[in-house]
Amino acid sequence: MTTGQIVAIVILVVLVVAAVAAVALFRRRSTAQRQIDATRYREAASRAASADRLAAEAEERAERARREQEQADELAEMARRDRELAAKRAAQAEKLDPTSPDGVEVERRTS
Repeated sequence: MTTGQIVAIVILVVLVVAAVAAVALFRRRSTAQRQIDATRYREAASRAASADRLAAEAEERAERARREQEQADELAEMARRDRELAAKRAAQAEKLDPTSPDGVEVERRTS
């Protein structure tokens, strides 16, 4: 073998070793990148699930607030009707017994 052939074989061996090393390095980085991507995906999925839970909780709270507001409105209406009824009864009592100051009839017993 001539010197040129030996140099060519050495260069070819160095190129093959470099190619094998590059492929091995690329696979390692690719595996690491896949792991990073998987971690990011899991984190994003976790955040999305958390956001969904928070949205559902907010909707539930809004619905509860609407129900409480409706109940408060009903109670206010009942109180208004009670006040009107009390005023009507006081007026009726005043008509029936104008001498009683508070509209309540007092029984007196003599012994």
